[in-house]
Amino acid sequence: MSVIQCDNLTKRFGGLTVFHDLSLAADSGEALCLFGRSGCGKTTLLRLVAGLEAPDRGQIRLRDTVVSGNGIFVPPADRRVAMVFQDFALWPHMRVERHLDFVLRSRRMTRCERQCRADALLDLVQLQSHRRAFPHQLSGGEQQRVSIARALATEPDILLLDEPFSNLDATLKTRLWAGILERKQNAGVAILFATHDQQDAENFCGRILTMD
Repeated sequence: MSVIQCDNLTKRFGGLTVFHDLSLAADSGEALCLFGRSGCGKTTLLRLVAGLEAPDRGQIRLRDTVVSGNGIFVPPADRRVAMVFQDFALWPHMRVERHLDFVLRSRRMTRCERQCRADALLDLVQLQSHRRAFPHQLSGGEQQRVSIARALATEPDILLLDEPFSNLDATLKTRLWAGILERKQNAGVAILFATHDQQDAENFCGRILTMD
């Protein structure tokens, strides 16, 4: 079953057409790569799926429900979508552990359950020793890992990754991707993985959509 279905999408900013008549589908448990150089529209497409932008034309269906198009627009909070932003988008006033606890509270978990879940995610991204740090105290790679952990904490139906491994070494990329794959396979999560790195595209995704 297609978890993500985009039909004939067109998106413009002023006089610039980012893409025209674009269609794609991603199934439950699939990782689909959006591959292309900077400026080709990868991030814009992710933002449309997340509900952070609306298409000028076309339709987006998530789990067979129309969320954009035909006069319909479902807000981001109601889409069960999590996004790892290229600029991390961390909350500067929150410590690392608070980032995770904040989103876990929406899952109606007990305090003990939230603590166990946060510990497991911090282990995955290797940030247990930085749990009390604020974002400004972290390196770019560490901030990126917090963003990934926060996205996984929401247990989304759809995971949108915008250049998620750009500041990480090969060993850590492989470890994180293994953790993401485990959750994808167990929960049937669909992933859109945007990158300009051809090796990452080939290593981590079953299908590649090349955008020019």
